[in-house]
Formats: sequence, structure tokens, C-alpha cells
Amino acid sequence: MVVAALLFLVGALIGRSYSVMIIAMTSSVVMFTAMTIFMSVYGLDLLHVLIMLGYLTAHQAGYLLGAYLTDYPENNRGL
Repeated sequence: MVVAALLFLVGALIGRSYSVMIIAMTSSVVMFTAMTIFMSVYGLDLLHVLIMLGYLTAHQAGYLLGAYLTDYPENNRGL
């Protein structure tokens, strides 16, 4: 849970500052790192794949929240 919370915060910070390409690259790093650690220590099983998907979900949800809170101006046509 602590790792997921930290990934959520990192995702929110990335969402406030960077574009979607950065989140794609950091998500790849998170996935590669988690799978490398899980495979070397525990082996590959369904539980650890689901944990990795939870980490990616937290990271990307943080990005979406950060991008939403940045309040980018939308095309409201002067309304």
C-alpha cells in the first residue's frame, strides 16, 4: 500500500508538470522494475502480476488527478 501511495503521488506530480509521454515512460519503468523484483525474488505468479497492475493503476490515476487539477484551459469558445 505504501508503494502504491507513493506511486500515486509521483503520478500526480508528473500530471501537474509533464505530458502524457512522460507517464508512458515512467509506467514502463514501474512495470519493468516490479516484474524484475517479483520474478527474481518470488517467481512469476498471478498474485504478483495483479500487484504490478495495481501499482500501474495507482501511478496512472495519480497522473490523471494531477492533470485534472492543473486546470488546463479547455476550448470553451469564450463562454
